[in-house]
Amino acid sequence: MPSPTTSAASKTPPPSATIKETLTSVMIAFMMAFVFRGFVIEGFLIPTGSMAPTLLGKHMRFVGPETGVSFAVGPWDYADAPLNQHPMTTQGTRDFGSISVTDPITDTPFQASDVPLSAGDRVFVLKYLQPIFSPKRWDVVVFKNPGTQENYIKRLVGLPEEQIALVAGDVFARPASAITGPVRGEEAWEDDAWRIQRKPEREQRAMFHTLFDSIYTPPSADSLGSTYRSPWRAEGGEWEGVDTQNTYRQTSPSPSTLAWRDTERPITDNVPYNQNRRGLQPTRFPAPDVAMGLSLNPESEGAVATAVIESLGHEFRAQISAGAIIIEMRPMPTPENPDPAWTELDRAEPPSRTLAPGRATRIEFWHTDQTLTVFIDGRLAAGGPERAAYELTPAERIAAATGRTLRSLLAQKPAVISSILGDPSVYRPTKVRWAFEGAPFTLERVTLKRDIYYQHNYRQATRAAHPNMPLVLNENQYFMCGDNSPSSLDSRLWSIAHGSSFPWGTGPDPWISDQIDDTVGVVHRDLLIGKAFVVYFPAPLKD
Repeated sequence: MPSPTTSAASKTPPPSATIKETLTSVMIAFMMAFVFRGFVIEGFLIPTGSMAPTLLGKHMRFVGPETGVSFAVGPWDYADAPLNQHPMTTQGTRDFGSISVTDPITDTPFQASDVPLSAGDRVFVLKYLQPIFSPKRWDVVVFKNPGTQENYIKRLVGLPEEQIALVAGDVFARPASAITGPVRGEEAWEDDAWRIQRKPEREQRAMFHTLFDSIYTPPSADSLGSTYRSPWRAEGGEWEGVDTQNTYRQTSPSPSTLAWRDTERPITDNVPYNQNRRGLQPTRFPAPDVAMGLSLNPESEGAVATAVIESLGHEFRAQISAGAIIIEMRPMPTPENPDPAWTELDRAEPPSRTLAPGRATRIEFWHTDQTLTVFIDGRLAAGGPERAAYELTPAERIAAATGRTLRSLLAQKPAVISSILGDPSVYRPTKVRWAFEGAPFTLERVTLKRDIYYQHNYRQATRAAHPNMPLVLNENQYFMCGDNSPSSLDSRLWSIAHGSSFPWGTGPDPWISDQIDDTVGVVHRDLLIGKAFVVYFPAPLKD
């Protein structure tokens, strides 16, 4: 009679996976990875500095010896000069000579040698899958360069079926369907159909360049013999720490101001990344779009802060108190009209506890893309595109930026530069200041930032930046620009004639020209790869 139980030795072991099943699983995994990479997400390495400082290509990393600020500078030394395609892995060697770079906060130079070259950022790119996921203006986009078929990364600034104009640093567009008159010439830029293209807050914050932050005030500024002087000039009241500390204190209730030393430190589109052995960035335009910020901690009730920006032939101001936020603008005073009237654009009730005694209130005042905005403690409090914006045509924008009409400017024939619009000296400087009333107070994190400025190249009649260099996009074309506008080979500068030589690149590759699009200066829809959405591995120390 068989035992009611089965011994362990008589149990049948579970069948093991066969080689065929294992190989099938591996193949399925590889296929899924390839499909995912081909249609969803793919990683890319940033090779150059055309998107700096938003995204970094190969670069040197420095820390200001006095300020502690960290900043990147593009390669200086190349193994294949003058082509400059292969930077040395160590920069500033004895053979090439040491490196002298300028601290962007204090504007003072310092020396370095034997600096390791860092590789570029590595980003994940989300593939476009139209019409489910389509390109949008201000996306950071990876695409195939029409001239070389290499992978490029730029910011998308122009959309299909519109005409693009880059005017005094900003992007204007008008629908192709609204063009009833000429496409080129002064009359084209005088059309009322043009609209400035405003950036959403998230993209705008990512595109700001920091010109100054008081947190980086050198500790040595307290010592005798220090040469550091704050770019802010304090007037009225009794100020402490402006030149020596990272916090400023005003001990008198009398009115006082902090004004930017615009003569010594002009507010320009300089990018520290662009320093090289020839010096700082050679062409620097006044930057009309800026963001002022500070944290104000009053000691008693009644404090009032007023931010003032002089830009584009106007004064813009925001008055912030515990009771109201008021945004106004007016034309700049002139001898003929020394006190023009202010126009109120917006009035709003501030958040609770704004400028409450014993509490630091963070205040930001932006003038960007012909829009005025006030943020309190990082949140929108007044202004913005719907409440405090103004519209100018490209021709009016040029007049506001230079003080001269577009027609009178274009009548001038410059001898050296390619176009008068590419001459930084014709543009008015930007000035900023803070005015204060009320009780004694302390200021922290006093900052000044500027927006990206899309340059008109002084050596070349830049595409879309001159009324005689128009660009109208068809239903499949996009316009791309680098965030490092002074040093970016992009849609503005891809050559006018096929086959032109270095450094401006060539026209479309013959295969692209024959099979996809032969238009110079645009990126066809079929050449788009996707949107860069995250840096998954920031630039490592060595290349």
